[in-house]
Amino acid sequence: MPTTGAPRPVSADQVTLTHLVPGDAPALLELETRNRRQLLVGAPAREESWFTEVGQRTAIAHALAEQESGRGLSLAIRLEEDGQRRVVGRLTLAAITRGAFESASLGYWVDHALTGRGIATHAVASAVAVAFGGLGLHRLQAEVQVGNDASARVLEKCGFAEYGIAPDYLRLGGGWADCRLFQLVDSRWRPRETQRPGTERNGRRPGETTLGAQVPGLQEALALYDAVGWSAYTEDPAALERSLAGSAHVVTARRDGELVGLARVLSDRATVAYLQDVLVHPDVQRAGLGARLVDAALEPFAAVRQQVLLTDAEPGQRAFYESLGFVEAHDHEAGLRSFVRLR
Repeated sequence: MPTTGAPRPVSADQVTLTHLVPGDAPALLELETRNRRQLLVGAPAREESWFTEVGQRTAIAHALAEQESGRGLSLAIRLEEDGQRRVVGRLTLAAITRGAFESASLGYWVDHALTGRGIATHAVASAVAVAFGGLGLHRLQAEVQVGNDASARVLEKCGFAEYGIAPDYLRLGGGWADCRLFQLVDSRWRPRETQRPGTERNGRRPGETTLGAQVPGLQEALALYDAVGWSAYTEDPAALERSLAGSAHVVTARRDGELVGLARVLSDRATVAYLQDVLVHPDVQRAGLGARLVDAALEPFAAVRQQVLLTDAEPGQRAFYESLGFVEAHDHEAGLRSFVRLR
């Protein structure tokens, strides 16, 4: 059958979620303005001030305040294609409620000109990983206006189940809309208690250490950072949680399901990749796991020219990173200097 004119699907690695920053205001303004009519089926009617750069900067500031308080997480959906990486939509985890609920409400939209290519599906799948991983939530809820079947299909592809219809549930497009209610529950959720790596579990000896791209749960991450003595991170769990969720790429190492290693990268995916943390639990050190973590963490950034890191001035650290091809800045043939300001 002819495929001329059919939307070109994108792969999962082309779609990323990043924290909104004030510099995203112009791109969001262009998208919001161009998609104004289409957004009426999934977003409230906006005042004219919303469709200004000042309005978008104000919205971003409010989103960052919600994030700082732990009540919400607003993310930009970015698409990497044809050598460019641009904002193509927004995704929000709102009304984050802890305690007995451990739940959040999911909302998202993608540029109407790019629909049908799988972008929303990849973005929602990534959001689920963040919600059930770094945020440690038990449940996600999403509401879809009756008639918005495309958005409902995205949720169903990502495992959400419809559990009811709520009349006059949300004020969308200037009027009250009936909505289909969807939810996704993490059946594996439990208060995480990290077992000491290297011990027996359920009568079985530890198996092979496996690596995967994943934002770990907060409690198991705290246990790993504590095991390697990185108290600057464990003293502020909320900051650690935000840093993991906001990383461009996180790789974990697990043995029998337990977290024994982690590496993460901060990057714009175009000009620089910053290797921020590399941790290996003391019980599994000196077995090559650190090198595997570094390789896996930097693999998506192979084409990025600047791959940099800041680490302790300890001979073993220098030898480790030099063995992986890193060179201290002042030893580089181009005569580079590195600077840092720690607060």
